[in-house]
Amino acid sequence: MTESGTDTSGRRRLCDFIRENQPRILAEWEREVRDHPYSQGLSHPRLINHLPDLLDRVSNMVETVHTGQHETLAGLPEVHALDRLEAGYDLEQVAHEYALLRACILRLYEAHARSVGTGNLAVTLAEVRRFNETFDEAVSTAVSRYAKTRARTLVALDLISQAALGQGNVDDYLPRLLRVILESTESVDSVILLLREGNTLRVRAAVGVEEEVPADFSLQVGEGFTGKVATEGHPLELHSAATDPLVKNPVVHARGIQALYGVPLSYEGQVIGVAKMGSLTASTFSNEDKLLFRVMVQRISSLLFQARLQEREQIQTRLLDAILVQLPVGVVVVEAPSGRVLLGNAAFERLWRQPVIYSPDVAGYREYRGFHADGRPLEPHEWPVARALKGEVVHDMEIGILRGDGTRGVTLHSSAPIRDAEGRIIAAVVTTADITDRKAAEEQQRQMVEFRERFLGIVSHDLRNPLNAVLFSAKALMQSEVVMREQLKNVRRILGSTERMTRMITDLLDYTRGRLGGDIPICAEPVNLHHLCRNVLEELETSHPGRELRLKASGNFEGEWDPDRLAQMVGNLCKNALDYSPKDTPVNLVLHDEGDTAGLEVHNQGAPIPPDQLPHVFEPFRQATTDRRPPTSGLGLGLFIVEQIVQAHGGTITVRSTEAEGTTFTVKLPRRARRSPADATLAEVQDRVAPGQVST
Repeated sequence: MTESGTDTSGRRRLCDFIRENQPRILAEWEREVRDHPYSQGLSHPRLINHLPDLLDRVSNMVETVHTGQHETLAGLPEVHALDRLEAGYDLEQVAHEYALLRACILRLYEAHARSVGTGNLAVTLAEVRRFNETFDEAVSTAVSRYAKTRARTLVALDLISQAALGQGNVDDYLPRLLRVILESTESVDSVILLLREGNTLRVRAAVGVEEEVPADFSLQVGEGFTGKVATEGHPLELHSAATDPLVKNPVVHARGIQALYGVPLSYEGQVIGVAKMGSLTASTFSNEDKLLFRVMVQRISSLLFQARLQEREQIQTRLLDAILVQLPVGVVVVEAPSGRVLLGNAAFERLWRQPVIYSPDVAGYREYRGFHADGRPLEPHEWPVARALKGEVVHDMEIGILRGDGTRGVTLHSSAPIRDAEGRIIAAVVTTADITDRKAAEEQQRQMVEFRERFLGIVSHDLRNPLNAVLFSAKALMQSEVVMREQLKNVRRILGSTERMTRMITDLLDYTRGRLGGDIPICAEPVNLHHLCRNVLEELETSHPGRELRLKASGNFEGEWDPDRLAQMVGNLCKNALDYSPKDTPVNLVLHDEGDTAGLEVHNQGAPIPPDQLPHVFEPFRQATTDRRPPTSGLGLGLFIVEQIVQAHGGTITVRSTEAEGTTFTVKLPRRARRSPADATLAEVQDRVAPGQVST
């Protein structure tokens, strides 16, 4: 054998071959071991972490064939086995890793020997024998330490589980858990656990030094030894903790603690605290003790995280219960898909005036008596909560109910499905509000409004006869020769006032017809809209001397309409334009021949209708007012009646108003209006409501 580590045939010694080909050996071994599922969760550094040292030690052991020196593995298989135990390997998988490594080395060395020759066969066999003995020792040590530590770990974990079993409060069972750690390791004299609250680590439990640790002791994350463990997120160890300036806990200095080992409490990547164990006698902890501590701390982390979740769930449950109790509306939650009632709040019971009926399924909803608006009973599958179980969202469904005490009410139901993270329906919720009083108030208000409108109509109708008598008498006086000239002015005043009152009463009658009797009745006949509009404008010119009214028309304006109603419509629109425009500006009436439709536009150049009032111009008893447009005399029914007349003919009316263009009302009338009975007296409407009570 030469000094370079080769014999006369060129064969490398096995020990030298392992040293020189270590990267190749590890790469080959990693490719083979990655084919097995148990290694998939380990990173590359952790997978080969201890193997370079192991190969160096194996090389030294094989070299003793040539040197005669004594070498040992001295704990390396133990470290590897403990690491694999922490990673979740079972015993067979640990042994399999060693077997693959041994086979990989021998296979590569065999290929080398084949290429250069075996040289001194006796020496080669001696090296291989020592190599196998070394590997046997490594496997035996690893398996033995793995089995012993695993058994010890299982016992400790079982003790931890027993200590936490049945303990609902974290502060109750934490000292028990730490006591298990203290009793499971001989060299450990104290264990302290700090939990994270925001950016602060606060002592939550301690054993061995519990009487000496200040109850309010805390550190910031990143401060001192404990804060460093929390920041870096991995275990740290000190060998002279009592004199180390990194340690901030005065108890460690006072007690003279030597070895101090800190482990972060982590769950799903989140550091929730730090656990520390200390020894008064040892300056370092064994690998086995540190592994056991890490495993137990990890179990405690899981227990603490679960406890926090339970506390949070309990808080949320109490909050939900409080909300359900305080809610003024009834709430019921049912299970999907059965429809079994899970819970109902007190407001629901008050609304129904009976306890919640915990039906086992949707069919059980029949015990609740509900009714549609037309009085039909509500079937079980028609209840909003049953519809929600099928994925439907129901908003404000009005349901009449028969309460538990036999009284009736009206309720408003809204329901929705409750889905899990995958979108599956797991429950449904319904809210129920009692609107019985509101509906009664609305009905009372409706009756009051209807009574008021009927009253207006009745009074207006009954006033027509005496007003007609006054009107006819005034006209007769105007034509009489016995009336003195100086009295004619008073007669004209009586005549004008009577005509104005007659128009107001006519408007009230039309309003009442529109509100109580549907559309204003019309009697359609052939009409020339152009001629009708010209006649209306001529009458307005007589009553508004000095105002300019323009009429523009081109085309055919023959149709079947009610001439009196159209004259009333055109007159109201044009009078409205005159009232709301300056006296020195014209009012334009434009007709459009649009085939089957006749169009009519009335335009004035007055101040625009305010945007907030524009949507309401056709509402009754409203008058547009601005600084430049004071309200006119009248009831504010003109445009309402215009809209009713247009709609009675099957037409439409719109309005636009701007500062630049002025105001334009646009009417569209079909050539043939729908036929309706001749204009009826209000008595017909009255008789439908209270026949025989009103005399006409």
